[in-house]
Amino acid sequence: MSYDAIVPVSSTPPFSEETQLNSEPCDTLIPGEYTPIATTQTFLFTSLTQAKANAIFQHLWFAGTPGNFRALHEQHIFRRTIIACEDPSLHLVWFNDAIYTKPLPPCLTNYEFFKEFVCPSGELFSLACGLLYSYTHLIRYESDFRIARDGGLLRGTNLTWEKWQQFRLSVKSFLDTNTSTIDKRYRYGELRLDRLNVIHSLKFLEFSGYFNSFTRYSPYLSRYFSMAFLIFAFASVSLNAMQVAIQQSSPTISPSFANTCYRFSIAILIAVLLITLFLTALIVPIVVFDLRSGLISNKKLARELRRSQA
Repeated sequence: MSYDAIVPVSSTPPFSEETQLNSEPCDTLIPGEYTPIATTQTFLFTSLTQAKANAIFQHLWFAGTPGNFRALHEQHIFRRTIIACEDPSLHLVWFNDAIYTKPLPPCLTNYEFFKEFVCPSGELFSLACGLLYSYTHLIRYESDFRIARDGGLLRGTNLTWEKWQQFRLSVKSFLDTNTSTIDKRYRYGELRLDRLNVIHSLKFLEFSGYFNSFTRYSPYLSRYFSMAFLIFAFASVSLNAMQVAIQQSSPTISPSFANTCYRFSIAILIAVLLITLFLTALIVPIVVFDLRSGLISNKKLARELRRSQA
């Protein structure tokens, strides 16, 4: 698939009115969300923005493969838990045995709503087309449809597999011939969270990274400590083997071998020092950041309480 520059505006939704999944009126409330229609722009940008991923778009090759969209049933094949997540920046971001997926807002399947509130904005149109494009890949089979319904990814009354397939094929037909309407983030499918964190941390020098999925120190640090312990184990075995060889009374032990063992032991000592410094440099900023954030939040809460009591 080739992508050109994003078109500025489109007057036509990427699906036909006959295949729309939601036909609720959009006079006073956002269809499917039931919040005031006046909040539409805020809701759409909050629900669709990919600013975080696009800020590091040039480096996304390190976190994912272009066009790598797996259907929902394939996620089950890989024994991944599909987590419904309303943060659009985490859509199709995976870690360990879980993948975040942004539920499809019903209003984006409403023809009149899409035409009136999405089409006039080139940015919103490309973001909405990107999300719809990802769903044409996520839900390809009836088993995918059942997984999406059970997981809260698709909402709507009287929504059937037949209706979804008609909607999907209509969207796919439009986007296959209008690839420039798709936001560039969706050139990539699934993205690895740990690599996104590395990219984001190095580019913006932020310890928090792209997204911190850990709520405790131990799971986060265990990855680094386990690797350090593995290195120490290999080094210990190697040093013990060299020590046994050096202590042999055989005169065949060459001076070059003894010199190599000596240099290797010094290198191991330096490596242990560097790993210790690395782990310290990793832990201390995180602890300081958490303490600082906690103190700032407590001070802010205290000020609000004093104002409310005054």
